[in-house]
Amino acid sequence: MLKVENLNKHYCSGIIRKHHVNAVKNVSFEIQKGNILGLVGNSGCGKSTVARLIMRLIEPDSGKIFLDGIDLMGLSYQKMKEQLTNIQIIFQHPESSLDPHKKILSSLLEPMEIHGIGSCKEERIAKIEELFDLVGLKNNLFTRFPHQISGGEAQRIIISRAMALNPKVLILDEPTSMLDVSIQAHVMNILKDLQKKRDMTYLFISHDLEVLSWFCDEIHVMNKGEIVERGSKDKIINDPQNPFTKELVDCFCKF
Repeated sequence: MLKVENLNKHYCSGIIRKHHVNAVKNVSFEIQKGNILGLVGNSGCGKSTVARLIMRLIEPDSGKIFLDGIDLMGLSYQKMKEQLTNIQIIFQHPESSLDPHKKILSSLLEPMEIHGIGSCKEERIAKIEELFDLVGLKNNLFTRFPHQISGGEAQRIIISRAMALNPKVLILDEPTSMLDVSIQAHVMNILKDLQKKRDMTYLFISHDLEVLSWFCDEIHVMNKGEIVERGSKDKIINDPQNPFTKELVDCFCKF
């Protein structure tokens, strides 16, 4: 469903003394339909950059990205925009994904209108109400502004907005790290249930190996822009080979 081949992104900073950083270096992976791949690594290892490269929020220096057999790198801006109904991303900070000047319902309806989801406003609202029911929200939130809702409510609203476009692939970039522990578990269960009900494909990005070991089918370990180890979650947890992976597992086992 989602295939990445030799993805590279290089940054250069500084005016007098140039500092070169290989943020993403020859990253390749493939996720089959209905599977969940976890990408784990420390902050700054490049895993969130991979997510943004896949969405073409930033352009890679080289590499290929395929979504259900379609080469995303070969698409024009307009064609890529059309593909966004098939692949959506949920970011770490849900409040930053909502326009502070718009009420919740407007923020939910806008992408559906842009992408032609539903034939009329009433049909779109009915779909949003159905999704709210799935994620445990009430439609009394429709008339509120983002500053009037909690972090857990905001994240579930973002999930609803992404699911409203009927995506085939969902990229989850640290979707619960900014939430209270009690809310984290609730949101994770919602995401798991949605994935099963809709047979969706997930790329789950996190620094938390414990979360990935519960949530994912397969885990890839990333360090300094490269994938250093890959395998089933059981293999990564029980038989790590790379020294960096062993450090992650040792920290995970302490808790």
